Amino acid sequence: MSIEKVSITGINKSQTGKQYFTVLSVELGNTTIKSIITTSNVKNNKSFQLVKLVKLTRDIRKPLDGECVFGQTIWGKSLSKEAIIEAIRDLILESLSRINMTVDKLDFAVRSTGVVAVLSSDDELNNIIHALSQACLEAGIKPSQMTAPFTLDNIPEHIRKYSFFNNIEFDGSVAGISSIDLNGVVSNEMESELVTAGMKLASKSSSIEYRNPVVSVDMGTTLAGQIVDDSRPYAKVVCNFLGLAGGIMDLVLRGCGLIEDNHSTIDVDFNQFHDKLNEDKLHQDTIKLHDFIDIMEVPPHVDEYGCVSVYQEKRKGSKVRLIGCAINDEDALIDEFAKIIEDNPQIISEQIDDFYAYLIKRLMDVALDLNLITPQSTLAITGRAGITSNKIKYIEEYLKDTFDDILLVEDALAQGAAMMARCMNSLGTPVNPMGGTKGGMCIMQERIKHNKNG
Repeated sequence: MSIEKVSITGINKSQTGKQYFTVLSVELGNTTIKSIITTSNVKNNKSFQLVKLVKLTRDIRKPLDGECVFGQTIWGKSLSKEAIIEAIRDLILESLSRINMTVDKLDFAVRSTGVVAVLSSDDELNNIIHALSQACLEAGIKPSQMTAPFTLDNIPEHIRKYSFFNNIEFDGSVAGISSIDLNGVVSNEMESELVTAGMKLASKSSSIEYRNPVVSVDMGTTLAGQIVDDSRPYAKVVCNFLGLAGGIMDLVLRGCGLIEDNHSTIDVDFNQFHDKLNEDKLHQDTIKLHDFIDIMEVPPHVDEYGCVSVYQEKRKGSKVRLIGCAINDEDALIDEFAKIIEDNPQIISEQIDDFYAYLIKRLMDVALDLNLITPQSTLAITGRAGITSNKIKYIEEYLKDTFDDILLVEDALAQGAAMMARCMNSLGTPVNPMGGTKGGMCIMQERIKHNKNG
């Protein structure tokens, strides 16, 4: 089995040329807000990072009197439109100033959110996206830098000759995956779609081929990701992951009094475990902790699972299955963790890593039991609860007989923003494609024929 971790390589903007497409990704998450500017070479699909600025969501100012609160994080942090606009606008401007870049030098901007909890309708999610759009506008970004072009002339001039707009316009498909399979079934669809696309772009800087069929898992505060088959010319999403991920151990460490109530594992600088590790006991304790974690196909009657909203009316017409992760007894989970670390607090980091590696294994086990994973699929993982510290070691141990290749990707959501922007501007690379099936040729001609035939 091959397992590889990919980070976005830094680059100075002076090193880029006309074949580079530069995208701003702004992300509003439950734990962090990010402004990441990446650039990709459309000739070889290599992606690079110009700047990454991360701040804490908890530091967004409180809504003022008279402001409408239309969303909140899973930690109960209330968000008003005005507060989001101010925080994201200032973050964008600061990230641009860090590299002495003006807004007009951006080719595109993509907004996304992981704040998908406690949203009673997709209208509330849309309100957050609109607030992010307004923040971009107030930072000086033009509407044309956030929307698909209507003509070839609307594509940035320096990149125009690389666009296949006259052959095939943007039809909603990102990296060769059908855009119509979810359609508002669950509130984290955008995040899952972008993450999968970002993993495809990131794979071009690795030795692992990440083309359909694929499995993506985003282990942020909440869980996201997809299972994608190998249909052509458009692959189908057969499953969407949702629920809690990094937020589980945030709750546990709070409950044990190891961190403050508004803090998370990102606030902790864990000591490395230097003594000889009893891995058998570590795994046994992980299984004990998982007695209080449910991982299953989401029941048809629930409106949320693991703090992520599910829209059951829309789900009735969808063939996409949902696999979720939720805590079934928070108090018991906290008590069990406290017992495990009582005599050996140095084990905390390793226990967390093994816990999350086993969580990913359980997700895959459920998906396999439901026959959702196509043979020869490649797995990719992103997010703080999936790729940090020593998790890669335990992931390899648990999944070595399940996948031939596993890719761990840093900031897949930002790379997904770059990938979506490229697809919206029809910037494909036929000689080194990201859509289509593993080992196969570019699917552009198939897509053109498919779209002509309606």
